This record gives sequence, C-alpha cells and structure tokens, in this order.
Amino acid sequence: MPPERLRLAGAVWLRGDMPTPFAAAGDPPHAGPPPAPTTWSPPLWRVGLYALAGLVAALVAAVGPLADRVGSLDAAGRLLVGVLAGGLWALAGRDLLARPALRVDADGVDLVDGLRRRHLPWAAVVGVRADTLTHNRRAVHLRTLEVETIDGPILLTRRQLGTDPGPVAERVEELRRSLG
Repeated sequence: MPPERLRLAGAVWLRGDMPTPFAAAGDPPHAGPPPAPTTWSPPLWRVGLYALAGLVAALVAAVGPLADRVGSLDAAGRLLVGVLAGGLWALAGRDLLARPALRVDADGVDLVDGLRRRHLPWAAVVGVRADTLTHNRRAVHLRTLEVETIDGPILLTRRQLGTDPGPVAERVEELRRSLG
C-alpha cells in the first residue's frame, strides 16, 4: 500500500504500514522522550479587557443619565450600545471557554473548530502552514494557521492563537514530521 493512502485501524488513522506513535505495541518511532504539550491561546488580559469593556457598555446602555452624559444617546443608540456589550461578553466567554485554542503533543493536535473541540491524530494531519487571507476591496489582511487534514482544512486566526501563526506553523510542522 502506498504511504499516501490512509486507512483506519481500530480508532487510529495509520499512514500506510509505517509505525506511528499511536500503535499499541512497540516503541514509538521517535527517539527520546515524547515532547511536552505545547499550547496556544488568547491572553487572559485580553479576555478580561473584553469583559470589562462589555460591562462599561452595558452600564452606559442601562443607565439613562450616564448615556446622556457619555454621548447624548437616544433609545436606539442605547440599544446598539447594549448589543455591543453582548458581543464583547460573547467574545470574552468564547476566548475563556475555548482555552487552549491549539494544543500539540505526541498524540496529535487538539484544536477548537468553531465552537467544538477536536482531536486529530498525527496521521490525520496532512500539513500545517501559516497564510494571509486578503480581501483587496477593503484592504483586509487576516493572518491564519491552516491545519490541512484528511477531512479538509481548519483555519485558526491570529486572534484565536494569541500570537503570530508563522512560528506556530513551524513548530507544529516540525513536531508532525518528527512524530508522524
């Protein structure tokens, strides 16, 4: 069987007949102890900042005299500020509950895909690279980490990782090649 073809053995993806760190018998194919888990997440100070800004926006929206003093907000303006507060709290909650956004260890990759957490063994990861998505009309440049899997790509943004995706991609790809 060519190494490019993947098959499912038990509950573990194996690439061809190559030994993997997931095999039940035998030593792992890499030399030395398994690497310590490495994680990437948004910083906690940013989560706190989102929550605090949401609290301030909610107070402005809820307290009439404060809304008048801040920006002469009418009822529609106060409603929009209240929606802003809810959005900031949603961002803070997601960043807090989805920690870590990416975790890499000898078993594979754990990542947050939308609102759910996924575990991918190394045999299911085809490649990892950093990329920049651009939208020329609005001059939007979004740095992403693309984890190419046998099921399709998964994108994690710089905001989700809490750091630049370039070094993260290099580290994950280095581990994937040494362990997978």
